[in-house]
Amino acid sequence: MESENIVERLTKYGFDNSNLYTGFKSVGEARKFAEERNGRLVEVGFLDGNDNPVEDSSQNLISENKYYKAFAGPDYRILHSADEGFQDIAEKLKERKNEITEKSSDEKYFSDSDSLLEEDAVIVLFKDEVQEVTSRERSKYLMHTKVYELAVEVPKTPE
Repeated sequence: MESENIVERLTKYGFDNSNLYTGFKSVGEARKFAEERNGRLVEVGFLDGNDNPVEDSSQNLISENKYYKAFAGPDYRILHSADEGFQDIAEKLKERKNEITEKSSDEKYFSDSDSLLEEDAVIVLFKDEVQEVTSRERSKYLMHTKVYELAVEVPKTPE
């Protein structure tokens, strides 16, 4: 079995004295990565609709043993694959796909998102109706969404 190069899968942000890594599949994976690289767990927020992480522990990710949270607005709910209720909605989406014979463009959009449901997906609900199935990475760019992730900060070594 071929082992995965985790650094290739993670997103890396370079700063003057450190590199910041996001995109972990679990808190345990992040802890192990930090231990192996003399890093530290950090909670970051993507708060401006861009890919600019800032240190932000307001969502208590570490204490709640979570690695991702997102909030979009009062009528929106964002469910991550690790959240309660996600599997129920994912199953309903899969059942819906099986019922579709002639697909409209909307139906194609939702049913063709099945590959995302297998990954570390995010389901965006608007007034409790599924609006979109997307990835954690793409959720940062949804209008007014604040995304919080567990990250690992690793000091840069002098060259």
